[in-house]
Amino acid sequence: MANEIHVDYASGNTLYAVVRNGVGDVWYVAGQVFEAWGTGSRAANDYDISLTDKNGSKYVGSFDGDIPAGRYSVQIFRQAGANPADGDSLVASEEIVWSGAGKVTANKLLANKAVQNKSTGQIKYYDDDEQTVLLTHTPADAEATITRTPS
Repeated sequence: MANEIHVDYASGNTLYAVVRNGVGDVWYVAGQVFEAWGTGSRAANDYDISLTDKNGSKYVGSFDGDIPAGRYSVQIFRQAGANPADGDSLVASEEIVWSGAGKVTANKLLANKAVQNKSTGQIKYYDDDEQTVLLTHTPADAEATITRTPS
C-alpha cells in the first residue's frame, strides 16, 4: 500500500510523521520496532516518515508495511531546520487502524468481501483485492450473550 497518511496543511512546508502505538511508544524506522522516545539517544530524525507536498495544502506519506496490525496514532510535525528535530511543532494528528497490509476503513469493511467459515463461525473481511484479509473475528455464543472478538 502507499499514501495511507494524509494531512491538510499549507503547501510549501516540510512535514513528517511519527507513528505511536497504544502505550505511546514510537516506531523506530531503522530498527523496525516500537520503543520509548529517545532510546539509545535517538531523536526525531530517527523516527520520521517523510511526507510529500502534493500542493493545494495536501501532504501524503506511506505507513510502514512492517508495522504489525493494530490501532496507531500518527503525529504530524512541521520541520523547522534542515532535519527533523525534537523541538519541531506538532501541526496535526490522526488515527490509523492498520491491518498489517493496509489502512482499515469503514468503506473497505462495508463494500468488500466477507466470508464465514460455518464450522468455526470465523468471519474474514477482505480488502479490494479480495485476497488480503483486513479483519478476522469469531462470534462466541452463550445462553444470554453473543461476544465478537476481533483479531
